[in-house]
Amino acid sequence: MNKNMRNKIIKISLVVIAVLIALTAWYWSQNTHSKEVLKLEILGPSSIEAGEDVNYIVKYKNNGNVRLENARLIFEYPENSIISEELRENEDDNIIIRSSQKVELILADIQPGEERSANFKGTVYGEENSTAISVAELEYTPRNLTASYKSETTHTTIISGVPFTFEVNLPTRVESGKEFTFDINYFSRIDRPLSDLRIKVSYPQGFEFKESRPKPSFESNEWEVGVLNKGQGGRIEVTGTIKGDVDQAKIIKAELGFWQDGRFIPLKSSSRGMQLAAPMIFITYQINGKSDYVASPGDYLYYEVFFKNTGEDFLENLFLTVKLNESVVDFNNVQAGSGNFQKSAGMILWDSTSVSQLKFLPTMEEGRVDFWVKLRDDIKSANPEVRVELSLGEVKERITTKIGSKVVLSQKGYFEKGPFDNYGPQPPKVGSSTSYTVHWQIQNYHNNLSDAKIRATLAPGVRLSGEFYPKESNISFDPISREVVWDIGSIPSAVSSEEESLVEAFFQIIFDPQSSQIESVVEIVSDAKFSAKDEWTNSTISSEYRSIDTTLPDDPSVTEEKGIVE
Repeated sequence: MNKNMRNKIIKISLVVIAVLIALTAWYWSQNTHSKEVLKLEILGPSSIEAGEDVNYIVKYKNNGNVRLENARLIFEYPENSIISEELRENEDDNIIIRSSQKVELILADIQPGEERSANFKGTVYGEENSTAISVAELEYTPRNLTASYKSETTHTTIISGVPFTFEVNLPTRVESGKEFTFDINYFSRIDRPLSDLRIKVSYPQGFEFKESRPKPSFESNEWEVGVLNKGQGGRIEVTGTIKGDVDQAKIIKAELGFWQDGRFIPLKSSSRGMQLAAPMIFITYQINGKSDYVASPGDYLYYEVFFKNTGEDFLENLFLTVKLNESVVDFNNVQAGSGNFQKSAGMILWDSTSVSQLKFLPTMEEGRVDFWVKLRDDIKSANPEVRVELSLGEVKERITTKIGSKVVLSQKGYFEKGPFDNYGPQPPKVGSSTSYTVHWQIQNYHNNLSDAKIRATLAPGVRLSGEFYPKESNISFDPISREVVWDIGSIPSAVSSEEESLVEAFFQIIFDPQSSQIESVVEIVSDAKFSAKDEWTNSTISSEYRSIDTTLPDDPSVTEEKGIVE
């Protein structure tokens, strides 16, 4: 290579190096520009309680010498937040709701030295002691440049507490395979109404769900709380069995929260542990000879309680107590058998003086006690049940018996009364037609009913006129069986006699007397029969009411003589 060529290459290399240095300097100047020209910060609380209203202030300032154009401010609320209704309903075209947590503002040009701010209000939720991070991002283009720049900042808020009382209560020791009940209690201290709240329970391995009060909303471990105002709360009672090894620890966890975008957001959780114990005493019982008896208001219940020492050691000097709930049990009609009934405490007590097996109970030996109670006729609660709290030594047992709904059925016949204008001779006469009104009525107390029906049979010579009240009453007639059926469907409950859940219907029948019926009183409608499914007890309830004859005993305008066919 000659000298001229070598010099030429050196000059070209120097030029390239100079260009690279210039480009590098420009690149770093631009990045320095992007970081220093725009000052961006978020002002907000350092700590809050869950459910608290928060106002985030995003401040931004142009510290440069040129105007910043095409500016967009994107604010992302902390996870599990709700954007304020004021912002969500804003019709400003420069405010764009990008998602459930993200808002975009289209900004005017930012002049050199100009400082502005934007407010972002919302409600922040989250689990106790968690962090709530908000993010602000401002994009812009400096005047006379085509490149866009972005500044970003964050703000962290600690959720110091959840103004909600939420706890799980359960026994510390539970016998393996034995039924037990635990409670979930909740109470709101949040200043605003809360809606769409859910409670979820995580059961340990070996747990089998039996029932709960109230019933689960989804499967066996999730309940809808509904709307909850400040100062309101509730309780969920869950009953089940747990199996496992003796001394094994089992943990039940409950969470209070809500669903958002397909995932459950917990606000508060509570976990409690229990230890499995070997059964020392095995208890069984029967009520009126059944282990699954369904009671009715006013019932007499005969309890037989059997106990057996299943432990390895003998037991002695035991006490057996039964506590009754006065809201459904008539304390004036309790027969304690060999026990002592303490009316003021609602408790029956047996000791070694009344039951020999309580004084000394060898392993695998059994004992028995019995007692009678009468249920109140005037039970004043929805979905009622008899709860007997039994205690024998360290063993506690809850005997729960559901009480079915109370229904009052009536079937009445009229000539003068009712919504229809009846016609024909009174007394009825052979060769003429006489019409009557039949009135069906059902009153329901305590529990919701479904698939409710009333049915009765029309006598020969009796037919429907086709008149019904209300018009939409679902009443049908089978001409072969001569059965009239009113398909009621669902009947809601009423708590007491002061609150009636009453449904009724009227229909008109026509009677054509036969010569063989002269000088006789004729049964024109058979006994009415009511049936329905009790949604609380999951059993069928029924009731009957007397038939109707031509004397119409419920119509004062019809004497007994007017009921004899001529």
